Amino acid sequence: MKIVDVRIHKLIVPMRPDTVHSPGVEDPLCAADPVTGRRADFWDFPKWIIELIADDGTIGLGEPRRGDLHEPLREYADLIIGKRLTELPVGNLPLPHGDDYESYIIYEAYEMAWLDLLGKHLGVPVWHLLGGKLNDRVPIDYWMGRASPEDTARRTAKAVALGFHGVKMKCALGDPIAERAAAVREVAPGFSIVFDANERFENPEGAIEVSRSLEAFDRVCLESPVPQDRLDWYVRLRKEIPQPIALHLTSQQELIAALRADAADYYNLLGPIKEFTEWAKLAQAAGCPTWRGTGMDLGVRDMSSVHAAAAAGCRLPSDIIGNVMREDDLIVEPIRIEDGCAIVPDGPGLGVELDRDALEIYGADQAS
Repeated sequence: MKIVDVRIHKLIVPMRPDTVHSPGVEDPLCAADPVTGRRADFWDFPKWIIELIADDGTIGLGEPRRGDLHEPLREYADLIIGKRLTELPVGNLPLPHGDDYESYIIYEAYEMAWLDLLGKHLGVPVWHLLGGKLNDRVPIDYWMGRASPEDTARRTAKAVALGFHGVKMKCALGDPIAERAAAVREVAPGFSIVFDANERFENPEGAIEVSRSLEAFDRVCLESPVPQDRLDWYVRLRKEIPQPIALHLTSQQELIAALRADAADYYNLLGPIKEFTEWAKLAQAAGCPTWRGTGMDLGVRDMSSVHAAAAAGCRLPSDIIGNVMREDDLIVEPIRIEDGCAIVPDGPGLGVELDRDALEIYGADQAS
């Protein structure tokens, strides 16, 4: 089997109404684009789908994270076209990538497409290529941006109706955080809550202030409350506040440093798919449960995260929720989510089919 072509599709897929922030909140929730440096609301950045085409007509699907990524996607396409099966080992494709987010986001998309293609070729699911699945069901949390207590309550009611058992909420110091926790518990007393500050509690004093306001609530986790380059602050906070702390990391180097410092209770991990499973198992061996980090993705990348989380044995709810929050998931059959869990598919490859009608609707500059 040989790779003979790559198709690259650029898409703009809006978020569904009433999913991100309450009216009046302006917060893009993402760093500047890693390629162009452009800043925008995350839903305004393009999404991408690549099709990796083999000489027997089999197609593998991949999806990178959002961004202005056409040029590097095209460069990697030129590097992989012509490669044969024996030249494409799982977990170590002959494509440039390092241990940092900026260098592996393109690699990950091609790794995903190759795993899908290889799984279809061999007749096995992607989780099989990652060493086998440890979970048949991957827990998933509902999600929302920075919202008022009233909007938080209404959205939580929707999450309950959809069968979820927990929610992850974006926040910043000064937001009505305790009021939002109360709103969730009024509607869903059994819900777990993750407050993701994206480092915006500023310093330990800010995090302690928020922690004290939440003392009446159990099953609350603080994710990335203060700048993550200050592991000493995380060590201090773990001694001074009752809530568990999660770090959101994107490289093995960051993870090892945090584990050595005993800086967090939980880890939200990104990373290339095969490497992620290894990092997650490392964290879990150190006694720290994990979940698979995502970025409000479409169905292809979200399903790759289902396979990865299942192979890694992630026990904490992942935020594999973009397929629910986006206006369309770009796959024919949606990811099965039952009782707050994604059902891990057993069919060949990723187990998804590209919705070509949706591709026409949301395409922005046609395939190249």
